[in-house]
Amino acid sequence: MTDPLHIEYQVPATGPADPILQELLPEFLDSWIKDLTVTWGEIRQRADVTEFHRFGHTIKGSFVQFSFRDLSAVGREIMEDADSGDWASAEARVLALLAVVNTMRSQLSSPTS
Repeated sequence: MTDPLHIEYQVPATGPADPILQELLPEFLDSWIKDLTVTWGEIRQRADVTEFHRFGHTIKGSFVQFSFRDLSAVGREIMEDADSGDWASAEARVLALLAVVNTMRSQLSSPTS
């Protein structure tokens, strides 16, 4: 049986086509690394269901603006977790998204990118 809380998302093969968004991508990823660690931790600590839902909504909108439609869906999943009060699933999703964002950021920083 597989662990239902083990979630993996794919690293996008391409980034935004818009040159302005390409320029903003490192800052976007850095901001999300902070939000997926610090902000999410604060929301969990407070057990703030309203902020939990809003956090998912923000992920959904932010990632779609940068053309990461598959990752945008993570936000919708987190919103559903908020609606059902499933903090454990949301935590797994946030950690999986953080892994992808960290990989994306590392790829931008590598000399071969």
